[in-house]
Amino acid sequence: MTPVSERDNASATEVEGLRAEVLVHDDALVAVRDEWDTLAQHDPRDGFFRTATWYLAWRRHIRPDSTPFVVAARSHDGRLLGLAPLCRVKHRDLGFRLNAIGFGGRDVVSGDYLDVLAAESRPAVMEAVLDRLWDVRSRWGLLVLGETIDGGDFQKAVESWAARRNLAIRRQEQRRCPYIELPQRFDDYLRSLGDSMRYQVRRRTRDILEKHGARVEVCTRPDEMAAGLATLVRLHLARWRSSDNEGTLGRHGFPEFLRHVCVSPPAGTRPRLYVLNHDGRPAGALLAFHFGESALYYQAGWDPDSPLSRLSPGVVLMGQSIEDAIASGLRYYDFLRGDEAYKSRWTKTARTTTTLLVARTPMARAYLATAHLKDRLKHLLPSRARGGAPSKGDDAQ
Repeated sequence: MTPVSERDNASATEVEGLRAEVLVHDDALVAVRDEWDTLAQHDPRDGFFRTATWYLAWRRHIRPDSTPFVVAARSHDGRLLGLAPLCRVKHRDLGFRLNAIGFGGRDVVSGDYLDVLAAESRPAVMEAVLDRLWDVRSRWGLLVLGETIDGGDFQKAVESWAARRNLAIRRQEQRRCPYIELPQRFDDYLRSLGDSMRYQVRRRTRDILEKHGARVEVCTRPDEMAAGLATLVRLHLARWRSSDNEGTLGRHGFPEFLRHVCVSPPAGTRPRLYVLNHDGRPAGALLAFHFGESALYYQAGWDPDSPLSRLSPGVVLMGQSIEDAIASGLRYYDFLRGDEAYKSRWTKTARTTTTLLVARTPMARAYLATAHLKDRLKHLLPSRARGGAPSKGDDAQ
């Protein structure tokens, strides 16, 4: 992959008083890390997956083959007003191998709500980022802008920009992201559930915590978090191996990635790991991140050999996590991407994310045309049941 030259890195694009430049070296990313994580806090609902910590941990442990291509927008007095956490990768699909730029922190670890960060002047920041990408267009043939909010201002800005530049564009991978708009009290939330689900939460919590004497420990300190993550990984893998599947946490680099993010979290982030202990042994675990005004449910696991496994320990841990989010004064509990059936029992509200593919070169345009043809063939052929790897939320049932 051809690196961006020092001259390209030093040059910048001027838009409405903003100077946008591309950061391609790790030392440049480390230099802006604190500003970057502070900038993410300007989006208190969705900024977590765009923090420097998330991006750098992902590159180190999951995609070391990627190259930084972070676009930073500064005011004339040097303040960082916006940033796009992008990277360069080889995009391989349908027999194509393309030079691509996309958001970091997406592949494998399921980063959601990826977007441009902006402290102010968001329209100008988005324009500056996109125009900078056009100025260095020789470096990419395809943009892969994944997990953006469907119908959001960034998606609209990309589509308008692509139309002006006569670029081919495609929407794909629409994903449902259920969430709860949290009330002030947990009892109020329980009353919003269906009768069956409300009964199950109360019954399972009473059975596990009162009748069986289990206890939920909440890990928040770095030393607690390191040990708790090892428990989470072990329980997650045990649960999925009992179904002849490896589970998502079995993927290369994933445990190290989580340890990096949880032990040294980005500014404004409070990782919370809930461990259900019974008779001196962990029977279940659930990881959530509190960031700004949101609690983000990330992953869970349970011991299939525990006597509590038949009593839905995931329901108890999820209920405890939601109750904790309400007590912490948060506005949202987000289940992130995935339309697993269990999520619909906890909430009926959802947003949608979409991946935008923007093609510049003839080869990239051919790739989009091939993907479109594949869609048409799938629509015409009889549907078949498809299996697949478990999603990140399948344990919290």
